[in-house]
Amino acid sequence: MVAGRIHRLLKLIALLQSGRVYNSAQLASECEVSRRTVFRDLRTLQESGIYVLYDEEKQGYTLPWRTIVPFKDLTFEEVLALLVLCQDLDKAIVGLPVHRFARSASTKVLNSLPDSLRENVIDAAQSISIWFPPFNPAMRSGIHYKNLFKATIEKKNVRIHYTGSKEKKTLSTMLSPYHILYSNHEWFVVGRSSLDREIKVFPLLKILKSEILEESFKKPSRFNLDRYLTTSWNPARQSRKTIPVKIRFQSSVAETVSLMCWDQSQEIKKLKGGVIEFRAQVDSLERISDWALSFGDQAEVISPRSFRNLIKDKIASMMQIYSPGVHPTS
Repeated sequence: MVAGRIHRLLKLIALLQSGRVYNSAQLASECEVSRRTVFRDLRTLQESGIYVLYDEEKQGYTLPWRTIVPFKDLTFEEVLALLVLCQDLDKAIVGLPVHRFARSASTKVLNSLPDSLRENVIDAAQSISIWFPPFNPAMRSGIHYKNLFKATIEKKNVRIHYTGSKEKKTLSTMLSPYHILYSNHEWFVVGRSSLDREIKVFPLLKILKSEILEESFKKPSRFNLDRYLTTSWNPARQSRKTIPVKIRFQSSVAETVSLMCWDQSQEIKKLKGGVIEFRAQVDSLERISDWALSFGDQAEVISPRSFRNLIKDKIASMMQIYSPGVHPTS
């Protein structure tokens, strides 16, 4: 995840500038990653012009304060990208709790720039916008949202009460929140559940109550979000098994489907007349069925039969709703 790596690089820079000399094992422990990842991050810093020094005598790494690039050395493109991203986050349409801090940080960077560069960036930013997926601002105001973000950052256990996916009743567990994830227009918290005694993914909208506890936790160094979720259409899935699916798309939507990476396992096979066949290994037929139906009659599920039957059942239910003589429910 890009955001996670940026946060780790900033932490690495802070450690190296603290005046203490760290070896690779100590840096790995502080950043909660492997030594291999530390070496890769150090190489990234070197390639970015931040020259980390290796002390042969002390067998460790350090970074003089003045090697950091000052704001005035940022390029026009770098400042423009930062400003556009941070300003559009402030519209609060993705429900990101730290959006106000992103805006204030970008403003501080902007104010530190030379006048000519600042004016050019502000002028250019008026012509660029990023529309994030819609999010209901009212759903962000719950105290449990703030608690979960705070607990994740401070590495504190939290007691949550949530609606079970199968039982449809309120359950309770002590959660060690490892990661906060935004996927498919929805927020999730990933962590170890005391009830399940394993790592679980909880949709934040399912959480009814939360309380930050005094007890701290340490995230396992082996935990990796990308590896844990693999190629998931549904982060809160209950099964690790994947299902091979095939969907045929007509030429009118073929380009739209082909241009996007909907799934890491996807393959696109071109057929006659501009038609394409979409293939992927998915873990949730329910999630991908909604996606397939969004293309209307321009998409046809080929396999598996269970997927085709699911689509057929959903269409039959829709036909019942709109059958002649059936009036809208009041």
